[in-house]
Amino acid sequence: MLKQWAVDAGLPAKPLYKVTEIAKATGIAVSTLYGEIDAGRLKARLPVGRKRGMLVACEWFDEWMKEGIDGE
Repeated sequence: MLKQWAVDAGLPAKPLYKVTEIAKATGIAVSTLYGEIDAGRLKARLPVGRKRGMLVACEWFDEWMKEGIDGE
């Protein structure tokens, strides 16, 4: 789901996206995405040695979307 939306938004297909890229591809606000990450509902990781630039794997985003849609 995310990878296709990203490609449709003009982003390259890749396994991990920055939160800002996800916002661009989906229209979901960056603050909403970070809120979901902070709450532990959306899985993300910070690359070693970095202080900012959280990355989200496509499958993590897709699982988060499915849980939100299914209400699990």
